Amino acid sequence: MHEIRPLNEAEFRDNVILHEQAYTANAAEKEEDIKQLVEREKSLLQETNSVVPYGAFEQNQLIGSMKLFDFQMNVFGTFLPVGGLSSVAVDLLHKKERVAKSLVDYFLDHYDKQGFSLTTLYAFRPDFYYQMGFGYGKKKDVYTIAPHAFPNFSHKDGITYLTPDDKDDLVTCYNRFADQHHGVMKKEAFQYKRPFEQFDIKIVGVKQNGVVTGYAIFSFKKREVNNFLSSNITIHEFIYTNRDALQQLSTFFHTQKDQVNRISIPTQDDTLHHFFTDARDGSDNLVNFVYHQTNTSGLGLMYRIINVERFFNQLKQHNFNNANHTVTFQVTDSMYPANAGDVTVAFTNGKPAVIHGAKADTIIKIDISDLTSLLLGVIDFQKLHLYGKVELSNDNHVDLIDTIFRTRHQPISMTNF
Repeated sequence: MHEIRPLNEAEFRDNVILHEQAYTANAAEKEEDIKQLVEREKSLLQETNSVVPYGAFEQNQLIGSMKLFDFQMNVFGTFLPVGGLSSVAVDLLHKKERVAKSLVDYFLDHYDKQGFSLTTLYAFRPDFYYQMGFGYGKKKDVYTIAPHAFPNFSHKDGITYLTPDDKDDLVTCYNRFADQHHGVMKKEAFQYKRPFEQFDIKIVGVKQNGVVTGYAIFSFKKREVNNFLSSNITIHEFIYTNRDALQQLSTFFHTQKDQVNRISIPTQDDTLHHFFTDARDGSDNLVNFVYHQTNTSGLGLMYRIINVERFFNQLKQHNFNNANHTVTFQVTDSMYPANAGDVTVAFTNGKPAVIHGAKADTIIKIDISDLTSLLLGVIDFQKLHLYGKVELSNDNHVDLIDTIFRTRHQPISMTNF
């Protein structure tokens, strides 16, 4: 059994080396690089109480590590505490010794004891974490479009560079965006430290009466052609809290067309191709039969309910489509057995209440991974039934159950961790 505990400052160097050996794509090459990474870690942890590094030890030797993040996430208009897992690393000599499992077990139990009902992570392999009970989140698309495809609304009088002096206003703008969107997690100022420190990253914002109403964080990238007069742009974050902010930012990127070849923009807006005047990615590829290639797409953020009963209690004010129906969820959770078993929820005028021993109108057998995606609005119940992911006591209730959990809002995320 591995000992899991928070790391102290004297152990940061060992942890940096362990992490650099576990993630080798951009590993440090010199002692100077290690020292810089240690100082960066110290600086980060001095600026926030919401991030804590943990280590896995065997006979007082560090053999694995992770970071835990305390987030506040908008779940259908209610901000819930959410535990994040990141930077899971295992020493090269201790691979296949269930060190990662010990870390994940600790992570789930830690946040359950803290009263959380929901956790999240970026999966290094989605199929691996799906088997561990994490449900898929909403996919992310990346469009790579010509600058002129951003509509020109003929005004950008509020566009300005944002400087470190604007950091608090930028965070306030982002958190207003979080108030408006299901799935978005609140941010703190430390999460914007690096963009303001790196000269190659640009931040432009829209100010209306001194208030930041939208912004874009982006950088220029060299093209793979012999033309120093032309480059590409990669947008890292694109936030707007109203229509005017969107239009001004769009006009700004439209006006870069004289020296920019393509602009890449990540999004979880399924309808964004309607906004662009040309959503094609420039590859000129056709998808069977005559569908013009527009974007790449991928799975990333995954979610996991760790206490089903508590989740419904924390969402007791949410209206599940005015439903009047009682459902017993027979939850399978092989990774975290404390979360497995029957949970009966009575929906009255849409409001959920967990009632022990109540007679169910419908019994649903479901794995925690799929239940998480269902309850967050990532997938419809009809699709889960069609795909053989759920079993019902009465298949005639499929449409009724689908109506209870159907939502227009899938969770989106702008937080990297």
